[in-house]
Amino acid sequence: MLDLALTVENMQLILSEPILKELQEVLKREEVRERFSYTDHDIKQVVSGLRALAKMVPLRSRFAVIKEDPQDDAILNTAYSGKADYIVSGDRHLLILRTFKGIRIVNPRQMIKLISRKFPEFMLHF
Repeated sequence: MLDLALTVENMQLILSEPILKELQEVLKREEVRERFSYTDHDIKQVVSGLRALAKMVPLRSRFAVIKEDPQDDAILNTAYSGKADYIVSGDRHLLILRTFKGIRIVNPRQMIKLISRKFPEFMLHF
C-alpha cells in the first residue's frame, strides 16, 4: 500500500507525530523485532523515511471516539486534521466506524480495489 501512495500521483500519505511514535513503539516490540530482524537503526530509518515521505500534520482536533483503544483516536484526528479522503487500516476498531467526519475508512484490499477502478492502467493483484 505504501508503494502505491508513492506511485499514484493523486495519493498523499498523511501522518502525525503520534502515529509515528506508536509505530516506533510497535516496531520495538520483541516479537516484531524477531519476526523482521529489525535493529534500532532499522527502526529509526523506517520512521525517518516515513516522516520525509508523508505530509506531516499537527493534530488540531481532539476527538475521543474509540473507547476500546484510545490510541486509535490519533488516526482519526490525523485524518481529520490532514483533510484526508480515506483512512486505510486493518484495525477493527476503526473499520467498524466505516466513516468518520466524511472520511471513508477502508481496509487495504478495499483501497486497492478503489485504486484499480480509478486507475485501470495499474496492474494490481490481490
